[in-house]
Amino acid sequence: MKISNLLYTGALSTLALMSCTNNDDHSDWYGSEGIVFTTTIQSRISDNVWNANDEVGIYMMNAGSGIEAATAQNKKYIAQTNGTLTAASGNGIYLPESGSVDFIAYYPYTTNVSGNKIAINVSDQSNPAAIDLIYSNGTKGVEAATATNISLGFTHQLAKLTLNVTKDETIETLNGLNVNMKGITTEGEFNLADGTLAGTTGTNNKDVAMYVDAQGTTATATAIILPTAASTDQTSINLTFNLNGQSFTHTISDVSIFEKGTNVSFNANLSINNGKPVVSVGNATINDWVEKPGGDINVDFDGGTQPGGETVALDESFATGQGNFTIEDKQLPEGGTYVWKHDTFNDDNYMKASAYIGGAKASESWLVSPAIDLSQATTATLTFDHTHKFIGTPVENFISLWVTETSAENWQQLSIDKYGTNNDYTFVTSSVDLSAYAGKTIKFAFKYVSTTDAAGTWEIKNVKVVANGEGGGTVDPEPGEGTNLLTNPGFEDWTSKLPTAWDNATYNTGEIVKETSIKHGGNNSLRQTSASGTNKIQQEVAITAGKKYRISYWFLDNDTKASSRYWFAMVGSDGKTINDINKQIQQSDYSADNAEWQQVTIEFTAPAGTVKMRYEVRTYRNMDSNEAGGYIYYDDMELVEIQ
Repeated sequence: MKISNLLYTGALSTLALMSCTNNDDHSDWYGSEGIVFTTTIQSRISDNVWNANDEVGIYMMNAGSGIEAATAQNKKYIAQTNGTLTAASGNGIYLPESGSVDFIAYYPYTTNVSGNKIAINVSDQSNPAAIDLIYSNGTKGVEAATATNISLGFTHQLAKLTLNVTKDETIETLNGLNVNMKGITTEGEFNLADGTLAGTTGTNNKDVAMYVDAQGTTATATAIILPTAASTDQTSINLTFNLNGQSFTHTISDVSIFEKGTNVSFNANLSINNGKPVVSVGNATINDWVEKPGGDINVDFDGGTQPGGETVALDESFATGQGNFTIEDKQLPEGGTYVWKHDTFNDDNYMKASAYIGGAKASESWLVSPAIDLSQATTATLTFDHTHKFIGTPVENFISLWVTETSAENWQQLSIDKYGTNNDYTFVTSSVDLSAYAGKTIKFAFKYVSTTDAAGTWEIKNVKVVANGEGGGTVDPEPGEGTNLLTNPGFEDWTSKLPTAWDNATYNTGEIVKETSIKHGGNNSLRQTSASGTNKIQQEVAITAGKKYRISYWFLDNDTKASSRYWFAMVGSDGKTINDINKQIQQSDYSADNAEWQQVTIEFTAPAGTVKMRYEVRTYRNMDSNEAGGYIYYDDMELVEIQ
């Protein structure tokens, strides 16, 4: 393997790293320029994306050698708002030609590294994201010669304090509110070698202003602080609320709740009683760093929370990553470094499991939820959307749902009430009663199993747990879109020469190949070679005149010897084409080279007399130079009725 330059793209935390590939078409497609990181993470205090010009430090070392022997030391990478993170000038990291390597990474970047330790200081909360220490040290033993996808799991090393502030009628507005903390340890030292944090003794006597966002009747105060376990000085936290020349006070005496990676939130109501300021603070709610929207909760500020109201205990759409779910790989597929990963198609985000790597491979991997607190629940329901294809049978032996109490791990299988057809990627919504676990704290897991005979794909999104909801907490699913009318839209099934249900009978000079490496989704794409004449791939589909449809497909044109365009057609009962909307569905210009996959989306209404559509894309030589022999890749075709 040639040494390859390091590039990093995506949103925030679990990082998938794709190595360079020696392309058989000698083109520069996405990933060929070097290692590529795609990122998703627990949300940060400011948002769930990187801020522009965020700086990350990355180390690479020979496997097992430790950070002291790093071959790439504290290399700086710069973030952009679109999620890409690229090496600062002169900071590129290169894979060796052979051997295996480990990675360590952290944020925020600093040049002041001494003995592999960096200084921590949380006394300035004006930009909490700038002091939100996140760290990765879980990616080890990566084989440089075979690396395809490498996951770097970033976790928060500090704690977050959130105050949800409201007022009563005795206070006109919360605008102008500020909140000061005293008693927190403000300084410390973090060891990049092993991820340990130690607070600096004697730094707990400063007044530290929290970051406050006031909106009139409500306000939110947030702060990033050291976990109590890292500092013996942090024995209590005094909060002072200042508004219009008056002070409101409260002391948090139980600081043991501030653990690494947790968000501890309090509801605080401010009022004036007999001319004196009063602050009522409810019991602490401890969540993982990612914020979860809750239902209506009745709060008694004198005695804590009252059970009984509907509460959303978990709401994870996987819109930006795997959230607080963890992945437990029991058996990785041969030649693979992961089973579960975050994926996106047509702006739809989900977690996907697959172990098809040039063929079916045996594997077992669990996607495990964070702890779900049902201690105040009387009923509970889990709902989730999922779809699957090419899964072995019986399906429940290959994709299944499991649950355990956290107090004593004992996984039990639960029945999934609804599975998909197993031959397309249409999502269905499943609902599972968890009421048997009311009053307890649980975790659940989606278990994926494959064999050398069957290694299908399972996709999951919109995972939600509702406690104390009506009818056991069942949540009505969002209405889905229409079914894809195309057969084999992702080119997953093939005959000896062509993908099943597709043909190129009219123009067949261009070679068509099943491509397993360069693809947009699933296991395969279709690669067509340009020739001297026009080449195409097509499928005819029955549609209804007067109905509205959406066309969508993805193509990759990064070859100067090839170009592409769409050439759809409406067909009547006599077999003749209907040309009423040709300008809308037949492309006049040719595609331009682009290193990224490109999406085509068209909406149209089928004209009168239409009984079917010819879904057709075409591949051409370079129409300027007449050069041929280049490649165009196609994937994830779609035709959906939308009205």
